[in-house]
Amino acid sequence: MPLSDRLGDLWSVFSLRRGAQRPGYRPDEVSERLRNRILMLYVDLITGRLSTGNYVRQQQNHAVEFWAEMHHALRTAYGKVRLTSLQTRDPAQDAGAFVEKCSPAEFFDFIEASFKLECSWRIFSEENEFVDALNGIFRLESAPYQVTYGAWRTTPAPTAGPFAGHPGSERAAYPTVVRVDEQVPHAEAVAPALSALADPAYAGADHEFRKALQDYRDGDFADCLGKCGSAFESVLKVLCAKNKIPFDPLKDTAGNLIPSVLAKSTLDAGTFQEPFMLVARMRNRLSSSHGGGSKVRTVERHVAQYAVTATAAAIVLLVQDMG
Repeated sequence: MPLSDRLGDLWSVFSLRRGAQRPGYRPDEVSERLRNRILMLYVDLITGRLSTGNYVRQQQNHAVEFWAEMHHALRTAYGKVRLTSLQTRDPAQDAGAFVEKCSPAEFFDFIEASFKLECSWRIFSEENEFVDALNGIFRLESAPYQVTYGAWRTTPAPTAGPFAGHPGSERAAYPTVVRVDEQVPHAEAVAPALSALADPAYAGADHEFRKALQDYRDGDFADCLGKCGSAFESVLKVLCAKNKIPFDPLKDTAGNLIPSVLAKSTLDAGTFQEPFMLVARMRNRLSSSHGGGSKVRTVERHVAQYAVTATAAAIVLLVQDMG
């Protein structure tokens, strides 16, 4: 991986992505019990007491390398030589002490960074199984957060060299902590959409939809609407390509694509055309994707919530129906 990409991964953590907090944003909170439950789970995985996957493997203790690498990752993200002012004997202890007392946002940085270490694949051999365990703790504590699944995409097989003829894989998305307010049915709408978009064919739409979720959490509600519309339009274009529906990838917008896609689907056009058109119209009329002239566009949280869930539901319905 190029150095710039590696540094970009380390700099892309929860607290640094949020930017300035906007009106309507609720401060993050992490109870002591929630923090302890998550840290105890990490200790069990890092020391080999527990493991992911269905196979039995030799227990290995990765504590030393995990905390040393975590120290490097967090100090790179924050631009600090030390993470605490405590008298610690080594970087690993400094990192451990930091995670025990850091702010909620910094604690989420720790969770995200844990998937980006060189030793991560040895500790979390089934990455998304560990994500499920983390999300189970958030639900148990009624905390409004979830960790999204990590995703990989298949790369074309090289034509020469020792791996000729064997497709490879590359990281499409790291697990990310997102805020899930009680009004947003994450399990029923957002999570299935992210699962549907994990197909490498939908890489562009997946990126746009994840950015929409990030904008929603940050309070960028107008931008959230814009990215929801872009994600939906990208899905429509992929479905056109998959189902050999003629379209102009440079000129056709969601409004042009929806009738063509519905005509090839098993869905009733009279029932679903207007709901799908609404997802596109929200971007055109309410988001910051198109200029509003002299009028300042203000999008409220509840409107962005509707956009996220409506987009997610439309994506799941169409992908399940047409592939």
